[in-house]
Amino acid sequence: MFNLRTIALKLFRAEKIQVVTSIITVTIAIALVVMMCSYGFSAKAKLDADIYELYGDSNIEFGYEMEDEKYIDKELLTQVSDIYGVTAVAPILLNSDVFVEGISVNVLGVNNDELTKSRLHFSNNIQQNEIIISERLLSSLEKSIGDQLVIEDKTFTIADTLPINEFNTAYMANADMKTMFPYMQEGKFVLVQTLPELEETIGTEIAEMNTSLRVDLLNESETMQQNIESLLVFIIVLAVFVLIITGTLLLSNFRIIFTKLQKQLTRLRAIGATMTQVAIIVLTQLTTIITIGVTAGAFIGAGMMKFGLHTIIQSLELPPAQTTIPVMTVIWIALSSFIILQLFVMWQVWKSTKALPMQIKQLEKKIVWTPAKSRISCGVTVIAILLLSIGMKTNAPVLSFIGTAMMTILLIYILPYMFKWWIQHTLPRSRRVFGKNIYLALQRLLPQVRKNMSTILTIISLMVILVFSTATMKSIAVSGEQYIDEKFETEIYGTYDLADITGEQTLELLADIQNLEGVRDVYAHSGIAGFSIQLPDKTIDTDIRATNLAHQDNNYPLTGAIVEESFAKEHHIEVGDALRVTDLHHNSDYDPLIVSAISNESSLFPFNSIVVDWSEEIAGVLNVHEIFVDADDVDVLQPIISKLPALHFTTKTAELKEDAQMFQQRYALVIGTLIILIAGASFGILQTLMNDILTQQSSYRITRLLGLTQNGMMSVIVWQAFIFICYGVVFGLTFGIFFTKLLWFVIDPESSIFIDTTAVLYTVAVLLVLTLLCFILQGYQMSRYPLENTKDS
Repeated sequence: MFNLRTIALKLFRAEKIQVVTSIITVTIAIALVVMMCSYGFSAKAKLDADIYELYGDSNIEFGYEMEDEKYIDKELLTQVSDIYGVTAVAPILLNSDVFVEGISVNVLGVNNDELTKSRLHFSNNIQQNEIIISERLLSSLEKSIGDQLVIEDKTFTIADTLPINEFNTAYMANADMKTMFPYMQEGKFVLVQTLPELEETIGTEIAEMNTSLRVDLLNESETMQQNIESLLVFIIVLAVFVLIITGTLLLSNFRIIFTKLQKQLTRLRAIGATMTQVAIIVLTQLTTIITIGVTAGAFIGAGMMKFGLHTIIQSLELPPAQTTIPVMTVIWIALSSFIILQLFVMWQVWKSTKALPMQIKQLEKKIVWTPAKSRISCGVTVIAILLLSIGMKTNAPVLSFIGTAMMTILLIYILPYMFKWWIQHTLPRSRRVFGKNIYLALQRLLPQVRKNMSTILTIISLMVILVFSTATMKSIAVSGEQYIDEKFETEIYGTYDLADITGEQTLELLADIQNLEGVRDVYAHSGIAGFSIQLPDKTIDTDIRATNLAHQDNNYPLTGAIVEESFAKEHHIEVGDALRVTDLHHNSDYDPLIVSAISNESSLFPFNSIVVDWSEEIAGVLNVHEIFVDADDVDVLQPIISKLPALHFTTKTAELKEDAQMFQQRYALVIGTLIILIAGASFGILQTLMNDILTQQSSYRITRLLGLTQNGMMSVIVWQAFIFICYGVVFGLTFGIFFTKLLWFVIDPESSIFIDTTAVLYTVAVLLVLTLLCFILQGYQMSRYPLENTKDS
């Protein structure tokens, strides 16, 4: 006795090739998605683990240099603890001149708080008269856990070993350390945990408490974190693109499968099968395909993650990742992909259940534009334009993206109607203009428009993804180089994280850098701060920037202020005017700024309207932010960097190299994904079109009997496929350029998007050549069949 599930699975025999092709399509797509997403999440997890290994939960470290005989006292510790945004403070005592049985050991006195444990990586509490030492030191001393050690005439019990590589390191209780070295007060340095995004503000406050303090923000990995996060976003977008292409390919395969099952489904409905029963049969068949493909793809992707990832990372120079299989991540990706692909299945199930018993062979509806569709299209257009307008005015990228997506989907929705309209208006003149063969090809395309809509969508989706991905990558590369060229006015560029160096202190710092051997020149720009300018009739809020005017242009005077030309015209400011200034703290005790020049030089006014020299009084409240050094190597700046750990330098050469490496990482992923997508999509598109032509053998036989030659038949077949592919390519490229340009414009109106014409033309050429080769071969074979042996497919 057969049940619906058994019937559904047995019906697979009607089209084994398409079933296997569908399973392979899903398997490849899921393996690719699992591989990409698993890599992205694993790379982020590894980076997070590495950062935690270095810093634990601490965001700031401050203290005194080892050569300074100064220590943290209770008053300073209390002041830091009371700063808004500080969530935990952990003082550490340090003595690097302790001998244990003839071995010099760094001994740290620690508390048992969570911040200290996370930074120094120990878990068990350290009690008084206990000590934890590194495994190498334990082995060198030929001791075991539980043995005794004598340090400074005090006996300690070895309680545990440290999970670190340092040879000469030991931890003991803070109280023991204070007893042995009472002059150390509260500690040599302090760990600080802060609220997110407040590290710089809190670090500045700590630095201003005592100029002798060394303050170190633990943000060296910020660039790498941003790199990984942007890479992960890019991977997720690519994964979604892969699933979209896979879904449209499956719709084409599903249609071929159900073309083969027409007779069986007709008989089932004729003998009394209900719509629900047909739906269960169709759902069982398609869900089985998806389930097998997703499961196989997940296993293949996980296997590649385990055994092939290391090779891929090395060959593509990608950020390192954990090579263990992230089981939960793989399961989550597989389930998400299954749900997305199942939506395409439900669409096919819905279509299959709409047919009455004798209508299954006419599942495809005629394309008719109705008044209702006009009203819906107008409504969607109005909503999309409103979302775009609101998004652009309020700088809301999400609304802008939704509006862009709605407009693009609407254009794709009306494609079949546009295609039909184009064929209908071209057909009457095509025989006279293009000849009989193209006329016949267009005539045969007309009834196939709706039937092959999923194929057109696949081509269009492929072109949109191609244009969007390659244009975005090319634009990133160009804008990255432009940004670095603008940022690096000299070979060496530096930033200062804190805000405790201003005015005269800046000039002293620049003088110290200038005196270093190998430094040819140095100058600096301040951070931007808000001020109020008092004019006779009004008060204006603006930004004032401090810089070394002598390095801008020798024609600019070094005293007074330079005002942006547009700002001066708007507020009727002229050379010689006196501008009274009020700073952020409502302090107006400054000498008036005399306008010494008006300029339209854009480099002087990146985000501000007024520029002054560092020697001006107002510069006393402007903190140094950017430092430009004309030197060959950062190493010459080490004497300054060692004193100011919040000062970070890099070179233009290194920045360009890092930018190129980051670009290559994304480019490798994009190109690899596109190659797989283009190969898979091309296979599915060509297979679908070839199957459709095979189903028309009887029609071609009649045409042959009416006088169409063998070469003419081959020409009609080639033109039919070629026109279809060209239509999808042309509209796909049009929508791709429209979508890419519009999306980036609404997100960033100042952005410049460059279409990668080389990649686009190369891909289109490959697709068109494959089309010609496949259908020339198919057309030749079909046209050479003896007419009496030609059978309907």
